[in-house]
Amino acid sequence: MSLFYEADKTFEELMDEKKNFVFIGEAGSGKSEIVLNVAAKLAERTGKAVDLFDLDQTKPLYRSRDMQAEFAKCGVTIHYQDQYLDAPVMVGGVRASLVSENYTLLDIGGGHQAAKFAGAYSDLLSKDDSAPVYIVNPYRPWTKSVDAIDATMKHILGSMRLDHIYILGNPNLGYATTPEEFLEGIKRINELFDGYTHVNSACVRKDIYEEVKDKTGKSLVPIDLFLTYSWVD
Repeated sequence: MSLFYEADKTFEELMDEKKNFVFIGEAGSGKSEIVLNVAAKLAERTGKAVDLFDLDQTKPLYRSRDMQAEFAKCGVTIHYQDQYLDAPVMVGGVRASLVSENYTLLDIGGGHQAAKFAGAYSDLLSKDDSAPVYIVNPYRPWTKSVDAIDATMKHILGSMRLDHIYILGNPNLGYATTPEEFLEGIKRINELFDGYTHVNSACVRKDIYEEVKDKTGKSLVPIDLFLTYSWVD
């Protein structure tokens, strides 16, 4: 099986087909925003319960766990475990959720350390109802070349004991990304993966979606920015 899989499917189609999702992305990729949006979409569309597990070991400023109270109102339960000093800790309940009727989303951050935790569930995450998703933001320093992306993904997938991944684009320079910057990011993604795979889908901020939706040749997923804090200028 190719490292890059399901390239012929849009991310919307993937959401219709899969129950369990593992989201992986380097700092600044926009991973946590995407995880929150997917959780909200699945809950709204299906009425099913959604379990979102925040397994991010880097504990950055933008964390899906910060929306726990707000998202509980729409049927999304955000699970996390506080760190003890600098020691990474495991979040309980993942395996039970993966085999339940609930949608299960794992927000993986912190590189191979968090991936090792997710590897404990590789027997379930390798099944057909699960999709590992790698978020690519071409404006971030870790995604300057396909070789860098490939090395990162292989390292993380090795830690998770999985062998394939779906690529989802998320070109942005922050919450005020212009349509022109988004389209330039799409161009960079196409150039990065040329000859390797076709990146079918990308996320875009809702307020610029209408302006760019017919200019990319990709399936675009409009997203809200839940984690834009008041102190961000």
